[in-house]
Amino acid sequence: MADEEFEFKPFSVTYKLITFALSVGMIYPNPKTEKWRLASIPILVASIMPLALMIFYDMYKSWMVKDIVNIIRHSTVVGPFLGGFFKMILMYHKRIQAKEILDEIDRDHDLFNECADIYKDIARAAIKNSQVYSERGWAITVSTCVMTFPVMAIALNIYNFTFKSEPEKYMIHDLVLPETESELRFETPYFEAMFLYMFYCSILYVVNFIGYDGFFGLSINHACLKMDMYCKALEEAMLAPGEEVCGRVIGVIKEQCRLFRYVDLIQDTFNIWLGIIFIATMIQICTCLYHITEGYGFDLRYMIFVSGAVIHIYLPCRYAAKLKALSVETSNRFYSCGWEQIDDQRVRRMILFMVARAQTPIAITAFNMLAFDMELFTSILQSSYSMFTLLRS
Repeated sequence: MADEEFEFKPFSVTYKLITFALSVGMIYPNPKTEKWRLASIPILVASIMPLALMIFYDMYKSWMVKDIVNIIRHSTVVGPFLGGFFKMILMYHKRIQAKEILDEIDRDHDLFNECADIYKDIARAAIKNSQVYSERGWAITVSTCVMTFPVMAIALNIYNFTFKSEPEKYMIHDLVLPETESELRFETPYFEAMFLYMFYCSILYVVNFIGYDGFFGLSINHACLKMDMYCKALEEAMLAPGEEVCGRVIGVIKEQCRLFRYVDLIQDTFNIWLGIIFIATMIQICTCLYHITEGYGFDLRYMIFVSGAVIHIYLPCRYAAKLKALSVETSNRFYSCGWEQIDDQRVRRMILFMVARAQTPIAITAFNMLAFDMELFTSILQSSYSMFTLLRS
């Protein structure tokens, strides 16, 4: 059968937007492009270093005159921006594990094409949910939070040059040219060059966050789909002819073991990143709130940005909590599968061990220590507000 006739296609075809972002961001774990990515990552990092160095220099000058608001304004933007390039390095380091995640997703999608309609319905609904929320929804969220800066700057510049006799220029991120008068940043050709340069950096910003973080969400959602599928397979096995029951149960056990291996790959690939965003997001929410309340007046861009920061930490916590809850729920589904109708003692003993194993929650942790769940999300918000209160005082 030709590939076009399959309903469930590989990851790269099913989630084209995330695949594109991963590829452009030099993150997609394709063994054929390893050398290309190894050469391209330093080039991309070098391309943004002038902007990063100018921001750090301006932060240093602000520190010398105790301009805390300007320091926070810069750090709020440059921290996550540089974090995006750390993701490139981290994903290259974890490229083998990430490729195994993709291979497992591709393998499962291939199997779905041969399943009965009842399994296809489950897979179809789960994939559609991932495409809508974890792919397109996340891409819209990131694009809105980041591209608000250049879009508002472009709109204000067009308005001022159209309707004002002495138009005021707006930069994407206001930055003073090192060792010059502050007003020189609006002079031609520096203003135009910096505007285009910052727009290029904004595009990289969007690509990095869409690809890496979206890949995490899709990976967790697929783990939940795997659990749904083998729970349904066990229920169907209990209705099979007597001589087929044992073989089908063994197949479910194999799928359960594959799920545990798959989650271990997710944990290994993303646990460092989860630890970093745990710390960074608390700081970012705090600094954004401080800039909005104590800075140079209300700024819609930073209001949207702080909302994005909250969503950025909410989603990993939500995904991890969903995985944890569903992993525990599988024990109830195993127990309720109808095993009492089966006289085969081997099958009963196998289901007993499956139930016992499923009662241990599957947790996604940061730095292999800190479990991500909704309680952690609440704690992050509380800690961020406490830091904000301390900073204001």
